[in-house]
Amino acid sequence: MVYEFRLPDIGEGVAEGEVVKWFVQEGGTVAEDAPLVSVLTDKANVEIPSPKSGTIVKIHVKEGEKVKVGGLLVTIDAGGSAPKAAASTPSTPAPEAPPAAPSAPPATPGPAPAAAPNGARILASPYLRRLAAERGIDLANVRGSGPGGRIQESDLVAGPSGGSTPASSAKAESAAPSPPAVSAPVPAPSPDAPKVEAGEFERVPIRGVRRVIAEHMTESTHRAAHFTYVEEVDATELVRWREKMAKHVEKNGVRLSYLPFILKAVTAGLRAHPWMNARMDDEHQELHVYPQAHIGIATAAPEGLIVPVVRNVERKSVAQLAKEIQELAERGRAGKLSRAELTGGTFTITSLGALGGVLATPILNYPEVGILGVHRIVKRPIYLADGTLAPASLMNLSVSLDHRVLDGIVGAQFLQVVKSHLEDPHQLFAELA
Repeated sequence: MVYEFRLPDIGEGVAEGEVVKWFVQEGGTVAEDAPLVSVLTDKANVEIPSPKSGTIVKIHVKEGEKVKVGGLLVTIDAGGSAPKAAASTPSTPAPEAPPAAPSAPPATPGPAPAAAPNGARILASPYLRRLAAERGIDLANVRGSGPGGRIQESDLVAGPSGGSTPASSAKAESAAPSPPAVSAPVPAPSPDAPKVEAGEFERVPIRGVRRVIAEHMTESTHRAAHFTYVEEVDATELVRWREKMAKHVEKNGVRLSYLPFILKAVTAGLRAHPWMNARMDDEHQELHVYPQAHIGIATAAPEGLIVPVVRNVERKSVAQLAKEIQELAERGRAGKLSRAELTGGTFTITSLGALGGVLATPILNYPEVGILGVHRIVKRPIYLADGTLAPASLMNLSVSLDHRVLDGIVGAQFLQVVKSHLEDPHQLFAELA
């Protein structure tokens, strides 16, 4: 009996996943509940077991390719011999058919879908249709370079003022007379310049976590109106408090960094400015404001940046937060975080620790509307109230906001609350409920 296994629903809101690794190969066998395939979604790898025992007749999705929920993953012969047609199928899969055209125009606001000259429907996303309208480009004259002739952003070559499209410009070039050739002096190459063969390069596929990051960053920059505000913090007292607490916390095998203190200070800022602790719903034009602080911590992993979420920060102590942050970071670097641990954040903190630099403009972890960048602590002299110079431990904090729903003054006021709690840890410890 031949069994067709399709991608199951592997989490709320998951519409598709990327095949990261097959644990079987065509012609091989698999046992029921044995690892079958690893699928990536929201930077979390989900290992899917085999639903049947049998022989792998055909793998329908290659590693690095995406498949929608309900899409055919693999055909398994769960008993008897495989059908002759399947057995004679070449190992190289046939090219996929072009995606089916939607039966109605998309609901997203934008220009109505234009019809191609031959009456076929134009394959382009709502975003590209809006972009084409802004640039004065007629999509009917654009030849898509994507699968099935789908139009990509790189195909829209005209500027904001309009102009010719690839198809029309090609016609114009063939009709226009060729200009007379003009010889120009070619500069001689420098003797010290490195010699590189023409066309020499390395192809690096953008897959897995790196592709998820690219898609999230693109969506964030296209949707949100980013605004960044920076403040300097005198962390002298915070440094002393951390040094005193470290010997008590670290005896339990937990490293105490500055992040738990910063999380508690951010919680105070979010309580004072609730709209900062929110997620934007663009589809319904709503801001979802949360009473709990679920704060994501941007963490460097071998395959790229991940953002595990520390939930209910307002209920936890500095020691509890230190332990949870360390555990999440260790499991994140090992690729063992679940999808639930990587989603549902309401605010994000990004820090490079000792490499934190002087200033950065963090990109929002969309659909969140706020993110805090933490920079390294450095020793510098400052003037005290009596006019004398004294050494101080200073650091910069930078907060990026979605200016569509948050004004700059809100970010400034939020950061002042965070600053005051870090500069005076007595205030900070009032947050240790």
